[in-house]
Amino acid sequence: MKKQFIMLRNQQGFLLLHVVWVILIVFLSIHFLVDQYQTSKEIAHNQLNHIEIETLSQMAYQKARKEIDEDDISPSYQTDYVFPQGEVKIAFREELDENVYILLSIKPNGNDHFYQLNKPFF
Repeated sequence: MKKQFIMLRNQQGFLLLHVVWVILIVFLSIHFLVDQYQTSKEIAHNQLNHIEIETLSQMAYQKARKEIDEDDISPSYQTDYVFPQGEVKIAFREELDENVYILLSIKPNGNDHFYQLNKPFF
């Protein structure tokens, strides 16, 4: 006579319940890991986009600091810079406290969004 597994001999379904719980835990773990992976990919994409915008703003700001004299600055002054990563439009603005601010309008390549940064020029 063949030996039978002790759990199956009683035929009370005890083994089936444990298998269902193990499968449920495995599926939930896989679901949470996939969700975490997708979130991490989105965060990395957003961080790379932010770095690209910051790089464009710094390149345009440094180029403007080198090329523009203090005498040339007026609220009507505007210039455009084209970089391999995108375009930057620069305008100046004077505040009541007589500080001059530079307004950077950034349009990265392959992106429909415009980003604007405002920072002191001097």
